[in-house]
Amino acid sequence: MYTSYGVVWREGVTPLARGKLELLAGALKLTGIAGVEDVAREIPYGDLAAVHVGRSSADRLNGLASLVVEPVTGERLTLSFVGQPGALGELAQRLAGLIAVSA
Repeated sequence: MYTSYGVVWREGVTPLARGKLELLAGALKLTGIAGVEDVAREIPYGDLAAVHVGRSSADRLNGLASLVVEPVTGERLTLSFVGQPGALGELAQRLAGLIAVSA
């Protein structure tokens, strides 16, 4: 399985990053840039505790509903999709299924 999405994201309180999210065979992978620095994060599906659509003001990025990904350890990730209407709900369902299979 290989799927890619254009995203902006924040991990915990770090600066906003922009780039792509990939669903690999065994992990969620984020690659991009935050400010002027390259950033990358790969999280195996088995290391994800939960995923949900964030609609509260604390969960929003740039005022938009976001996807909130909570790893078992570490800071939660808040993601928003670029130019892909419907990707939020689609990815929330796919990740929830991958978390269930990995448990």
